[in-house]
Amino acid sequence: MNMSEQELHQLFTSASMGQVAYRAWAAKARHERRFNIARLFDALCEARGARAMRAFLTVDGVGSTDLNVDRALNGDEPQAVAMQRITGTSERSREFLGRAAEAIAQGRDLLASELGDLYVCTTCGETREGTLIGACPICDTVPEAHKQFLVIEAMGTLGPHAIMHALEHSEATLRAMMHDLDESILVCPGNDNAPSLKEVLGHLNDMNLVFCERVRLILDTNNPELPAAHPPRLNAAVHYRNRDINFILEAFHESRRDCLLSLRGLTSAAWHRPATHVSYGQINLLHQGNWMVHHERTHLVEMAQQRHDLLVSCGKAQLDANRPDLIGDRLNEGE
Repeated sequence: MNMSEQELHQLFTSASMGQVAYRAWAAKARHERRFNIARLFDALCEARGARAMRAFLTVDGVGSTDLNVDRALNGDEPQAVAMQRITGTSERSREFLGRAAEAIAQGRDLLASELGDLYVCTTCGETREGTLIGACPICDTVPEAHKQFLVIEAMGTLGPHAIMHALEHSEATLRAMMHDLDESILVCPGNDNAPSLKEVLGHLNDMNLVFCERVRLILDTNNPELPAAHPPRLNAAVHYRNRDINFILEAFHESRRDCLLSLRGLTSAAWHRPATHVSYGQINLLHQGNWMVHHERTHLVEMAQQRHDLLVSCGKAQLDANRPDLIGDRLNEGE
């Protein structure tokens, strides 16, 4: 069915807004450790983006680069259009979201058995689940032009080099972050009574111990079943508030050293050794490495902001005034 220019502008507007909504919801789902639901939101975000792009191209929204720069510089004014529904716009997406709603009602993430690998057509946004076979049934785009959102990549797609780089540099980042901070700042709760810097550091040590245990289990056992219990929650680290900061840093040093010794020099085959996870089905060591790096970097960013806010509030902003980026190099997917 041919769409009018008004309808195309309407689709572009609603799909663009839907893309932003799905991206924001995916970030929140990751923060809540609901990685399969985040993967679903990522796929739906890609689908809405493809539909927005197709509509934009159809109404001649893209010209030569000199014209595009001129339009961008002068402000490309959108058409005044009546708004449509911006998310859950297809029967397929509503069916996916219905599964997520059932999982949320049970207080959990979607399981791998409840949401298979997803493939999004980059031309029209059609989303397929399971095994990708044949061209897009809507626009005939070949399978090679589909974007994939695989169960095994729910935690990310960093390769061994990037995972090791991140894990090797975390301790230096943490020590630099805690340097020159007095006890009153280290134990002070963050905004909205968030855990103190000491508690978050202790939590990272607890998580590191869990990761080390899983690394050894995967390397030493054929297709082990990883424990179903969640890793330790942040609120379980409250006892670290009364520990000396040097004790916590040394505990992290010891556990991270042991972990790196287990990982250093592994072959590609070792990184791909399989395991079974209750939420993600068949996974490998790369999956767990991505899980660890994602979790750790999220907390490092939060800690940097909390440190800054505390120093400002107590009149010691000069300690943070000329500080460089403590986390350092950003990681490239696939490294």
